[in-house]
Amino acid sequence: MKFSTAFAGMVLGSGLGVAMAVDTSQSLASPATASVASPILEKRDAFSCYGSTNTSLSDCQGVIDTINAGAEQNFTLYANVCIVWDKGTCKVRLCAQPFISRPINRTASWVTTYVASPLLDGCISKGMMGVLSDHPNINSHSGTYRLWVS
Repeated sequence: MKFSTAFAGMVLGSGLGVAMAVDTSQSLASPATASVASPILEKRDAFSCYGSTNTSLSDCQGVIDTINAGAEQNFTLYANVCIVWDKGTCKVRLCAQPFISRPINRTASWVTTYVASPLLDGCISKGMMGVLSDHPNINSHSGTYRLWVS
């Protein structure tokens, strides 16, 4: 099992933007919201299944278990930065969108909740990759994050 932080830069015109990810220990969700088994997508959230994949559900469960090992852990991501977890055929990426004005903060519990459902249950189990966003236009730079499972 591998946990890695991706540092990304984006060339815009003549400027180069560089971002970094910071791991913090401060919790953003109360214990009651962090332990919700079945997530309810907020009105602004959207997910989509696409393409085809041979990703193993057991590999993805291994990724979820690894992330859950640090359930109280928080992730702070700045513009254009991703955190990547992978095991075998399963890769989970949480990415901040390139044009956000302030960092996004997510807990490990939040990540595993939404990886499990809707992405694992709704997409991977049907042989497709999945992405979750806080904006309905998933293919745009709108919103603040993307959560990918492939």
